[in-house]
Parts: sequence; structure tokens; C-alpha cells
Amino acid sequence: MPESLYTFTQEITLNSPWLLPLFFALLGACIGSFLNVVIYRMPRGMSINSPRRSFCPGCKAAIAWYHNIPLLSYLLLRGRSACCRTHISLRYWLVELACTLLFAGIAWHFCAEDIFTQLLLCLWGALMLASLCIDWEQMVVLPRLTLPATMAGLAVGLLSPWLLCEGLEPQEGLVSSLAGALGGFLIFRLVGMLGKLMFGRRSCTYTCATPWRLEQAPDGEDLHLTLGQEPPLRWSELFLEESHRLTLQQAVENTHAPTTPAGDISFTPDAMHLPDGTRIPLEEADFLEGHCHGYTTRREAMGSGDAWIAMAIGAACGWQGVIFALVGGSFIGLAAAAAARIRRGTPMPFGPALITAAFIWLFWGSRLWNLYLDWALG
Repeated sequence: MPESLYTFTQEITLNSPWLLPLFFALLGACIGSFLNVVIYRMPRGMSINSPRRSFCPGCKAAIAWYHNIPLLSYLLLRGRSACCRTHISLRYWLVELACTLLFAGIAWHFCAEDIFTQLLLCLWGALMLASLCIDWEQMVVLPRLTLPATMAGLAVGLLSPWLLCEGLEPQEGLVSSLAGALGGFLIFRLVGMLGKLMFGRRSCTYTCATPWRLEQAPDGEDLHLTLGQEPPLRWSELFLEESHRLTLQQAVENTHAPTTPAGDISFTPDAMHLPDGTRIPLEEADFLEGHCHGYTTRREAMGSGDAWIAMAIGAACGWQGVIFALVGGSFIGLAAAAAARIRRGTPMPFGPALITAAFIWLFWGSRLWNLYLDWALG
């Protein structure tokens, strides 16, 4: 960054300390409005550029610009669309508010840094905020968001290495940022592998033949697997990852003629695999049924997408931030599960808790680290 621009930035901070936070807050409100488009469209495979204008989720009509003013429009319209009065989720307003506060907080907290570093931190924060919301709603992590966040974090490590650790030179900061990103990715992949070995297998055996049926859910957007008198299992919860598997033990499938002999019938997210090796795509069957003597599921205890989140955290926060996100995120996740009364065994995304802990570290990490060192050294 040119010295003259850095000096100009510092003069603004000294003479009008509120000016840059106000500018960043307005920028954050606009970016938050765009993030809502990303959060809605990207996991659904839609283009974020076409259509260019936001549309009503009810009647799909284009939203006029004066009905799309960040933060204000939602309040003035009382959470409903102007065209057909469809209820608009509060999440849209909360994302705009969170992005506004995040950008303003970065400008205020990192006022001693150059404006390029502040903008890079805002970019990293915006991408992580979008990843948080998508993982919370869809239970999926998109590398298309976490990889740019990682690149922004690496740039911060090069421009302001002292944010990772005091006394680092730019080259050392980049190396430290790279080590944090790679270490975060590998640590979470290792945790996921160990969790799969320890907790990733679940099985149940029946004393007698029990009927099973796989059919379309009432909402038309999922499948239900019913085993005997047990409550239906949602297909989207059984198969959070492509690698997950479900096996019906000593099972028979009666839908196709002739009836298949008893054996292990396995399911992947999109197909049924019979004991003789026949593969039946699920989209070709209205329903499937038969009986079995038990079932086995095989899945990861931690989704593979969490490793991509950890990589982005490590790039901006270093290896200390990764460790804090893992430990702090676990406590945040437990607290959230208890508050929402989520039952044990119910799938719950870990990414939002990780990113929340990373935001805590971003603003107060150095203070927390110094407190830890003081405690550890007596």
C-alpha cells in the first residue's frame, strides 16, 4: 500500500474516528443484501447474476429498488413483500444487520491497519457469513465460498503478519497463514476420520422379519424410509454426504419381479443396490418395499465440508484460531443444541459454530491467547 494512502487513512482515523466505521457499515449493509442472493441461489445451483434483480419468493415478481433498501425495506414492509404480501424470512434482515455490524467492527477494531487489510478482512468475513447461513439452512459447505475466503486470509497474512503473531515479517506471515490453512484442513479431516471409526457406524438387528418401505415424503422434496413401526427416517438426514451408506441386513425387495433372494441390500443417496449387483436408480421407482432383519448405517461424525471451513479459518486466524474454533465451536454447538432442544443423534451442522468461534477469535483472539499464556506460565 502506498505510504501516502496509509498516512491519509491514519489521518482520517485520528481526526474522525467514526468516519471509516460509518462508511464500512453502509458498505456492509449493501454487501449483506447481496449475500442474501448468494445464500438463496448458490446452493440451489442458480446463477447469482441472472436474473440480475432480486425477486419475490412468492410470486417471483422482480423487486423494485426502492423496496430493496438494506435494513430499511424489511422494517417498513413489516417483513412482507410489496407485490403479493408473502412473508419474508427474518433471516434476510439478520444477514444484512450482521454484515453491517461485522464491517463496522472490523473498521473500528483494526483501525491501526491499512484500508486494504480492512477490506480483505471484510471480504473474508462476508464469505464466511454466507457459508455459515448456507450450512445452517442446507447443511452443505461450498468450496466456491471458502476457497476465496482462504485466499483473502492468505493476503491478510502477507500484508499484516502481526495480526497472526507479533514480530513476523511479511514472508513469515504468509508462511504462517499457509501453515494455519493446511493445518486446519488436515486436523479436521483427521478428526472426521477418527469420528467415523469411533462413532460413524450405527446398526440395529431385528429378531424377526420387519417390513421396510421407501417412498416420497409428503412435502414432495425428500424421501422417507419406514422400518416397521418406527418413525420415518428422512433420506436427506441419512445421506448428508455422498460417501454415506445404508445397508438393510438379510433383506428382501418385493417391488420388482421376480422377488430378489434374501441378502444385504445397500443404498447410496441416489440408488438401491441388490445382492446380485443390480443397481436401481431411485428416481425410476415410485416406491420400494420389502422386509429385513436389521440395518447398518455408515457415515462421518463430522462433515467433510468442515475441513474447508477450517482451512479458511486457519488462513486468517492462524493455527491458534483453528484450535480455538474447534474447542470453542464445540461448546457453542452444544449450547445451541441444548437451547433448540435437539435430540441426540439428530444431524446438526457444525460449520455455523466453527465460524462463530472464528469471529470471536478474529476480534479478541490476541487477548484470549495472552490470557491463556499468563495462566499457563503461572
